[in-house]
Amino acid sequence: MSGTRFVNERMVGSSVLPEEAIPLVEGEARFLNDISFAGMFHVAFLRSQHAHARLARIDTSRARALPGVVTVLTGADLLGKVEPFTSMPNRFSGGQSTQHWLAVEKVRFCGEAICTVVAESRALAEDAIELIEVDYDPLPVVTNARDGERDGSPLVHDTCPNNYLIRRDYQSGDVDAAFANAHLVVKRRFQLGRKQALCMEGRGCVAAWRDGSFKLSMWMSHQLPYVVRHYLAKHLGLSETDIRVVAPQTGGGFGQKASIYPEEFVCAFLALQLRRPVKWVEDRLENMVASTHAREHDIEVALALDAEGHILALQSDIWTDVGAYSTYLWSAGMEPLQTGGLMPGPYQVKALRYTTRGVATNKTPVGPYRAVGRPSASASLELLLDQAAAELGIDPVEIRRRNIIPQSAMPFRNGNNLVHDHVGYMPCLDMALAKSGYPVLRKEQQAMLAKGKLRGIGVACFAELTGLGTSTAVGPGTLLQPGRDAVTLRLETSGKLTIAAALPSQGQRIATAMRQVAADELGIRLDDIACLTNDTGMAPYGFGTFASRTAVFGSGAVIQAAGELRRRILAVAAHIMQTPSEELMLADSVVETVDRTRSLPLRQLAEHSFFSAKDIPSEINQGFEVTAFYDPKHGSFAAGAHVVVVDVDEETGHVEIVRYVAAEDVGRIINPAVVEGQIIGGIAQGVGEALYEQLIYDENGQPRTVTLADYLVPSALEVPHIELHHANTPSGALGGFKGCGEGSIIGALAGISCAVADALRQRGGDIFHFPATPERVLRGLGVALDDAA
Repeated sequence: MSGTRFVNERMVGSSVLPEEAIPLVEGEARFLNDISFAGMFHVAFLRSQHAHARLARIDTSRARALPGVVTVLTGADLLGKVEPFTSMPNRFSGGQSTQHWLAVEKVRFCGEAICTVVAESRALAEDAIELIEVDYDPLPVVTNARDGERDGSPLVHDTCPNNYLIRRDYQSGDVDAAFANAHLVVKRRFQLGRKQALCMEGRGCVAAWRDGSFKLSMWMSHQLPYVVRHYLAKHLGLSETDIRVVAPQTGGGFGQKASIYPEEFVCAFLALQLRRPVKWVEDRLENMVASTHAREHDIEVALALDAEGHILALQSDIWTDVGAYSTYLWSAGMEPLQTGGLMPGPYQVKALRYTTRGVATNKTPVGPYRAVGRPSASASLELLLDQAAAELGIDPVEIRRRNIIPQSAMPFRNGNNLVHDHVGYMPCLDMALAKSGYPVLRKEQQAMLAKGKLRGIGVACFAELTGLGTSTAVGPGTLLQPGRDAVTLRLETSGKLTIAAALPSQGQRIATAMRQVAADELGIRLDDIACLTNDTGMAPYGFGTFASRTAVFGSGAVIQAAGELRRRILAVAAHIMQTPSEELMLADSVVETVDRTRSLPLRQLAEHSFFSAKDIPSEINQGFEVTAFYDPKHGSFAAGAHVVVVDVDEETGHVEIVRYVAAEDVGRIINPAVVEGQIIGGIAQGVGEALYEQLIYDENGQPRTVTLADYLVPSALEVPHIELHHANTPSGALGGFKGCGEGSIIGALAGISCAVADALRQRGGDIFHFPATPERVLRGLGVALDDAA
């Protein structure tokens, strides 16, 4: 629909066309690799062929001698000149890891950068890489978290006993008494393979030095431009005001582009040293082995229940393979801490105990990825609830009804000390069941079984904590605790409104959402509002885009700033129109009297206030630029319930999703089309997690899934039609908004896992290791296979 706003027409809640999508559709969008400067050099990295080895000798002489090569750097060349990445302190840290920007003395994972070459072209730089000679002294490798924590296991870092980068033991309530007095105790194991974000656009940067207001300008495919600026200054010894970071159009982030990596910082160092622009863009192989991975969980979980199926206590042991280093900025604690801490989800679990570990191995480091930790946590508990329901002889839906947090109990403080409020867990479940026709599905399942066909039904409920403010840490004990963001609203002399915020988009259409909110709050037409979200040289300080926060933070700050800006506009209008401000209204970019007998276009008002201001008292004409910070404090819980139906082929082990119904509570919806895209996208990635995607390493730490021929992702043929419904409860945040970027992937993994397990249960089988590949499904059915799955 058109972006034009008419009187009394609300923009929030409308599927207006995202303005930032137009250049993408028309092929005019400018991504990182489209940026080029005269005299620009190109960078390539030599990466380790070994998972764990000492660097006995590095000979770069042949590479340096190649015509067109500008310089070659090794880790030794950077020692003492830059500060390496040291794992950030965490009160649950097991030990400290130090990651040099280029490896020094030894390498700890296959793909770690050892040398960098700068040349006149990328092809020349890669040719020079091939001429560098490295002698390795291989060391024993660690490729499994459980093995890695054992006494006597090879250490990835000498500073990390038992290879612990993170370990936390937590208890709330009398767990032992609950298990001792329980009518039923059920236990289960759940394993989830290592994942790749697999953004369409990999990482990359262009770094340029100039003798001017910004000594270093960085264009990066990244989610947190201001955070990058802060750490560039810290590690390069610059002032933050010397640095400008710009995030151009970004082809996907999913959390992988929210970490701080060595390669971009090496490029920044090179630009400062060479006084020339340098460019690095990773290829797909680099992306698979050097950009952060995610998940790889091994979980043992147990439930204590009474005779009616009410949860008395939840206990879990969690091992997370976090790779070779504590990923800079977020630490190795993200996955293990959130998996353990958020496992209760939407259920009443007052007695909780968990031990969670982040164990270092000789693999690519693990970093944040969509819905960090929660898909595994949710799937573990949902599978266990199904098992308990089967043993109690009740329907899987019924056991969820008996344990889900009802509206009447809110605000409800769970055993993990999180307060659930303004969230509709039961309405989502009721809607998903009603829209799917759940009783009919069960009858159809029995009819299929009578015909010798396996059909499984999975029901999964989930909670997703979004828009985390200063009172709720991203991860328990983590150093980084971002909890406020700023937005600047500026009315231009033309009467147009500019919104500036450090909230870059990777497909979420953040700019459009803030424009819609501003249009409603100020009464300015959508076509008269522009938004800048990606440049530290133009936007107020902000933490960036991650953790389903932008709708809450960006919109909340817009609302805060709009109130003051509107007051200023009406004060000037009241003076010009000689009418009390309370008798004026602002709509469709025009100030009018409430009886609509007189009007003043916003364009004329703004021009008058700037260029003909001598007749306006200074105390009235305060200027039309307002910056406001917003902190939602406790964040907002989003929710959902998914019903998934799968068919399992007993001969091949193939799983087909035949029906998918999702009911979600994402609060007050700003743009329904954008929300639908976010939810369906999350489900698509959940399909990959549940059925296809896994990064495989051999016993020597060599990655075996380094191309898209080896690493399977669902295509449009494998992603089912999603029947999406909303049971929204406005949040307590300004505007009633919640995040919607991550919740659906939680429900997808849990719902599909439960559906596959439900199908196998009809033949007395089970499955605990996901993705549910055909081999694992057949093993779950008791079929003997020669090769390990």
